[in-house]
Amino acid sequence: MLKKRIKNLFILILFMIIFDGFIYYKTGSLSPSTIKNNIFVIGVYLITCLIIYIVSREKG
Repeated sequence: MLKKRIKNLFILILFMIIFDGFIYYKTGSLSPSTIKNNIFVIGVYLITCLIIYIVSREKG
């Protein structure tokens, strides 16, 4: 289960890098708000995984 979440996290980061690279290629710059949004999304993903882990551990 943990391996699947880590794999999904790396896929999420990979897509963010590709998307940010595309934005940088088209505009020539990358706004700080885009980077903050990426960090926010990764943080929400990690917190969600932690909550799911805690809830599943209490049931099991």
